[in-house]
Amino acid sequence: MIHHVVVLGGGTAGLLAALALLRVGGLRVRMVRSREIGVIGVGEGTTGSVPRHLHGFLGMDPGEFHREVRPSWKLGVRFLWGERERIDYTFTKPVTTVLPGLSGAAGYYCWEDFSDMDLNQALMGQGLAFARQGDGGPRVHDNVAYHLENGAFVSWLERVAVSRGLEIEEGEVEGVELGGEGVSALRLAGGGRVAGDLFVDASGFRGELLREAMGERFRSFDDTLFCDRAVAGGWDRGEDEAVLPFTVAETMDSGWAWRIDHDERVHRGYVYSSVFMGDGEAEEELRKVAPGLGSLRVVKFRPGRLERCWVGNVFAVGNAAGFVEPLEATAIAAICDMTKMLSLALRHSGGVPGPELKASCNRLFARMWDEIRDFLSVHYRFNGRRDTAFWRECRERVALHGAERIVSFYRENGPSSLMEIELLPAETSGFQLEGYYTLLLGQKVPHAKIRKMPENAVWQNHRRACRAAARGGLTVREASEIIRSGRWTWRPGFYDRGG
Repeated sequence: MIHHVVVLGGGTAGLLAALALLRVGGLRVRMVRSREIGVIGVGEGTTGSVPRHLHGFLGMDPGEFHREVRPSWKLGVRFLWGERERIDYTFTKPVTTVLPGLSGAAGYYCWEDFSDMDLNQALMGQGLAFARQGDGGPRVHDNVAYHLENGAFVSWLERVAVSRGLEIEEGEVEGVELGGEGVSALRLAGGGRVAGDLFVDASGFRGELLREAMGERFRSFDDTLFCDRAVAGGWDRGEDEAVLPFTVAETMDSGWAWRIDHDERVHRGYVYSSVFMGDGEAEEELRKVAPGLGSLRVVKFRPGRLERCWVGNVFAVGNAAGFVEPLEATAIAAICDMTKMLSLALRHSGGVPGPELKASCNRLFARMWDEIRDFLSVHYRFNGRRDTAFWRECRERVALHGAERIVSFYRENGPSSLMEIELLPAETSGFQLEGYYTLLLGQKVPHAKIRKMPENAVWQNHRRACRAAARGGLTVREASEIIRSGRWTWRPGFYDRGG
């Protein structure tokens, strides 16, 4: 029976794992971390599932969180991508929604104009975070995510975890002792030794336990994701500079550039392929679109995942388990999903997880990582915005894998959800058909059922109503000021579906 859990790594992955494990009850959770290693702090985007996990499953008070961590609001991603001027991808479902008076899903009516399909898209179009309630406050909902300053987020997670019982030991691992089911102990520089029943490998790209010490196979995604580096930086925001309520993903010559907005800082970065561009060239191109940048740093990575994330008594999470580039900001969401499942597995097994339970978790996590890869493949395969060597290679060679059937169905039937239960069950998909259809329609990938109906009264009235509801809404700064103040009260149970 598992009584003592050792978490290796003190970044986002390690702390979220510790918080999830502390919910099990009856476990001693001990973290080993070295402050010398530090964390990658480039500004973090999240998905809509992350606030629900933090405030629902982990039970973090949203009022205190907003006052202490000071996240910025994210309605979605603005893609400067494909033939259209932009693609505004929200956490809602404007494409697959069937409106009264229309004979099909809304996606059939938006071939010519892909804007203002619902309230969140209309808000993004006007640079606003929330519609305004009758009392002037923000109409907050849970189809929204966060932009996080990594340092503030990690500090907050640590404070909460320690208050709930996490033990932290400073030390650098100089050796791993193998035995029994996998790892028996960590040897620390200076002579310390840390033993445990279960080890959580949150050591980042180093993958010290499952990959390095135990030799678990790494499965590369390089036939789909060609980018392997990022150059990142930012600048302090001017007082009059608007805070964007979305992440920006902008097509570049050999990859794409992000913009993530916070109250006091703007984060910019460029994800690129070192085969097509050198580090100096990437910096030069990024500075052309972001002239306010200060110093930059290069981050190297290899996209892919471990064959198995749970082997014996070792469970890998975060970058130690897998990594894909941040095009859909899936990193923290993946950590939340994996650590939640680990917590539930230990609870339901009474602390004695058997081989079939571990095998089921491994299959689930493999599907999760593979679907993220498949979804990103659609972004690269069909982006015709630039005619450079990198993008020509993407359009010719990016492997779609599991997305192949979805693309074929879409080409024949358009954005139909008729066979969603067979193509991509909503219960197990992080993106659902809504996500795939948004990127396919957004990039104007043709299908056989295109309906050009710009004068359709029902559709046009709906879009006008969305624009009108958004008009007069609150900016990110205005909404944040109210939500962080003593005037704002969170409704009890607002995030309960996260648990």
